[in-house]
Amino acid sequence: MAFNPLKSGSDKDLLSRLKSGDQRAWADYTREYSVRVYNFLLAKLPNAEDADDVLSETMLATVKAVQTFDGRASLSTLTFAIAQRKLADFWRRRQQTSELLDTISTNAVATDRLEFMEALNKLPKQSQDVLLLRYQVGLGVQEIADVIGRSYKAVESLLSRAREQLREALEDVISQNE
Repeated sequence: MAFNPLKSGSDKDLLSRLKSGDQRAWADYTREYSVRVYNFLLAKLPNAEDADDVLSETMLATVKAVQTFDGRASLSTLTFAIAQRKLADFWRRRQQTSELLDTISTNAVATDRLEFMEALNKLPKQSQDVLLLRYQVGLGVQEIADVIGRSYKAVESLLSRAREQLREALEDVISQNE
C-alpha cells in the first residue's frame, strides 16, 4: 500500500522519522511529494527541465528545513511554501519571463489545454497560484493560507474571485478563437 501522509494523518510521525535521518521515511516523503510538487512547478515554469531543476532545489531545501521545522503546519504546507520560494528564485534569476504556452504543443489534442492555459495566464499571479494549489496540487484552503501567508477567509475569497476570473477569461479566449 502506497504511503500517503495526507490520508494517514501521520505527519508528526513522519516528521520525527525524517528528522532522525530515516532513509525509508525520506524515500516515502519523496515518492509522495515529488510528483505533486513537480506538477505544480510544471504549470508555473516554461518547460519540464526547469521544473526538474526547481523540484531538485525544493527537495534539497526541504531536507535542510525539516531539521528546524516545528511541525505546527503540515509537511505539505512546508513543502509547497519552499516550492513557492524556489519558484520565485527561478524567475528572479531568469530576469526574463517566457510564456507558459511556449512549452505546450499546438496539436489538436492540446487545443483545449492551450485555451485553458491562455485563460489562466491572463489572471493575476495570486489567482493563478491559489487555483493551481487547490485544484492541481490538491491542497486545502487552510494549507493554501499557510503557504501564501493569508487568512483562511482571505483564501476562500481569493479562490472565489479566481474561479470567476478564470470563467470570464475562458469565455474571452474561446470567443476570440472562434
